Amino acid sequence: MAKTSTRLDASQDEAWTALQSLSTWEGVAGIEDLREPRYDGAGNLAGFRFAMDTALGRVDGRAKVEPRPPAMTIYGEQKGLSLTIRVVITSQGLTASTAIVEAEASATSFLSKPLAITLNALLDSAIEDEAAKIASRVGRRDVR
Repeated sequence: MAKTSTRLDASQDEAWTALQSLSTWEGVAGIEDLREPRYDGAGNLAGFRFAMDTALGRVDGRAKVEPRPPAMTIYGEQKGLSLTIRVVITSQGLTASTAIVEAEASATSFLSKPLAITLNALLDSAIEDEAAKIASRVGRRDVR
C-alpha cells in the first residue's frame, strides 16, 4: 500500500468539509469525470460515479465512500480491478492539520492481477503527487 502524509493549511473541520466536494478528488489516482454525488443524512459524501482509463480501455465505475470523520475511504471497482483511497485528517491546531493518504489497487479476478501490480507500482512512485493534489485543494501543500 502506498502511503504518505502532507501538511494542510486548513483546520481539521475545514479539511473535512473540502473532502466532501467531488472537485477535491478529480484526477486523484487516475479517477476522472466524477459525477452524481450521493450524500448521507449528515451531509457526508457517500458515493459517486467516475471514469478511469486502464489498459483495458476507459471504464465507468461507481465509488462507495465510507465517511468516518476524520477519515474517509473511497472504494471503486470495475473490470476486475479494485482501488482504495483512504485519507485521515489529524488536527495540528486551529489552522492546520495533516492528511495521511493511502492508496492501493487489488485484483478481483485472476486476469487483472498484472494490471493491479502495475497500478500499485505507479501509486508507490506517485503517492506524494496524489497527496499533493488533495492538499492543494484543501490547504497549501508541504509534502513530507
